[in-house]
Amino acid sequence: MIYKGRFRTVRHKDHAVPAPPPRSLLGPASWLDIRAWRRLETDGPMLLVTSPRKTGGAVQRNRFRRRVRMAFLARVNPLLAQSWVVWVRPNRTAPPLDTISFQDIESQLRLALRRFTATDTP
Repeated sequence: MIYKGRFRTVRHKDHAVPAPPPRSLLGPASWLDIRAWRRLETDGPMLLVTSPRKTGGAVQRNRFRRRVRMAFLARVNPLLAQSWVVWVRPNRTAPPLDTISFQDIESQLRLALRRFTATDTP
């Protein structure tokens, strides 16, 4: 799926998580588990959103994915020149997905991407 020609979301079997998975960019107290790693085969950032069935029904999971995608679109500018995979999923301590607001998702994603670009610049 291509958005404005800048990046595409990751589809099934379109990514490979590194053997030791990268550590989370946010602490265990946050509601989102956000991880990122460099990928050399692609051009531009890629987004992987995971929401397991036990976090809510299909409507809540799809709404969560759409909200994460829109928050990522708003914050993707620092990553445009690089090839990264950003993996977002609800943390184990997260409340039900229908209670997480868009502002919460956006603020946690903003914080994670700020930490990521500050520590992992090439």
